[in-house]
Amino acid sequence: MNIFVINIMLTFLLGILLLGIQPSERKKRIFIALITLNWVLISGLRGLEVGADTIAYKGRFERTANTSWARLFENFYIVYVDEEGKDPGYSVFEKVVQIFTDNYQVYLVVVAVIFFFGMAWWIHRYSAEPCLSYLIFSSFLFGFYALTGIRQTLATVLAVFVGTKLIEERKFWRFLLVIAVAFTIHKSAICFLPFYFLARIPVNKKTIIGVAVLTPLVFRFNEEFFRVMGLLVGYEYEELENRGAYGFTFMYLAVTVVMVIFLKHFRDICENYKMYYNALFLGLLFLPLVFVNPTAMRVVQYYSLFLMISIPQLLNCFEKKTRVIFYAAMVTVLLLATNVYQYTYSFFWQ
Repeated sequence: MNIFVINIMLTFLLGILLLGIQPSERKKRIFIALITLNWVLISGLRGLEVGADTIAYKGRFERTANTSWARLFENFYIVYVDEEGKDPGYSVFEKVVQIFTDNYQVYLVVVAVIFFFGMAWWIHRYSAEPCLSYLIFSSFLFGFYALTGIRQTLATVLAVFVGTKLIEERKFWRFLLVIAVAFTIHKSAICFLPFYFLARIPVNKKTIIGVAVLTPLVFRFNEEFFRVMGLLVGYEYEELENRGAYGFTFMYLAVTVVMVIFLKHFRDICENYKMYYNALFLGLLFLPLVFVNPTAMRVVQYYSLFLMISIPQLLNCFEKKTRVIFYAAMVTVLLLATNVYQYTYSFFWQ
């Protein structure tokens, strides 16, 4: 059976045993720890053929091993002054890990530990239903963060997992520093910088109408917006691929509609509701760019991660007697609409 399907089933089973039967803070921590370990093993022990860029990153890892520290720091000048190359901070991160090991497989494990431990802390702090959070990740988001985008995976830990807390606590200069470091690892992190200011925008009828008007407008002029975004985050493409993420877009729109319907209830039970809604709206505004070129999903990803904490919080908007029905419906939708079947997997020793 597909390892990702097994993982979803295991997550759901552990969720029932640890969180569904006499839940406690201790059981919550155990559940998050077990799922974190599971994902670290899946991501870190994957073979080179798993993930579109895994083998390409191996070549870069080996080139960095043969590059001096002086040259790596010189790359910052070359990239940001001479405008040649990109993401010099990532090479520095590789070199730091290579102080301890030059084994690429161990390196993949290190990256997995950093990301999934960061996500574990984030889910523990913000998610009302950790099991549902991990089911959402395991159904739609794992393909990029667990298997492919190593540079952006690391940038996301800083921008989203660390950045969310700094936004919540209104620590702008620390947030700016974190984004600056993430920017050197993957340039797309700059797209999360405006969220510091937009996260506190009042969520009301005017906001909802504004998003409803802007979304089709962005869709109408998505090619023009994509070219501007491509220049901003450092990705330019001569040919447009026109490959929209239809399934993900449908789910995202459906969640947005339900979130808007339950705005009043959500606002009453969640102190951070503005942040969750504004992240959802920003992701929605970026989604039309994916229909120009799928690489625009790199920008959407920063905001789509908030689905993992906003949907579980939405569950609490329902009366207790109907929560089980809603939860079952969500799990059913995730199992039916998941893209886990699109991936093949093998461990590095196979």
